[in-house]
Amino acid sequence: MKQITPMRDEVQRRAKAVQDASSKHATAQEACKLLGEFSAAEQRFMNFVLAKQSACHIPPDVPKQMKTAHGHTEKMHAQVCKVAASPQGEIPAGPSLSDVVGSPSISEEAPTKRKGGSTFDTLSGNVLSR
Repeated sequence: MKQITPMRDEVQRRAKAVQDASSKHATAQEACKLLGEFSAAEQRFMNFVLAKQSACHIPPDVPKQMKTAHGHTEKMHAQVCKVAASPQGEIPAGPSLSDVVGSPSISEEAPTKRKGGSTFDTLSGNVLSR
């Protein structure tokens, strides 16, 4: 029991650091580093539990749950580090609505500066010029 408590405390401390970084909207690079440290501590704790399972009378479903949780941690770590490694640190933008619908975008269709026109223009022309 002497060995398991410091390992558990380390995992909890690292989890709290990740949670604090998330609430402070940390950069992807910082989140990647913190998640890596948390994942490593979680892996060490899981390995210890697996090694001492029979000696400490740990139920068999506990390591299974730990493996599942660690799998989610690893997946999140990979996703965050992928974003951190991208040039801008952001997920690339997907297609625009115009691309999906198949219509030309505003910049392709119309010139940037409108000629004429006023507040009184309608679809059928200027109301005051009739």
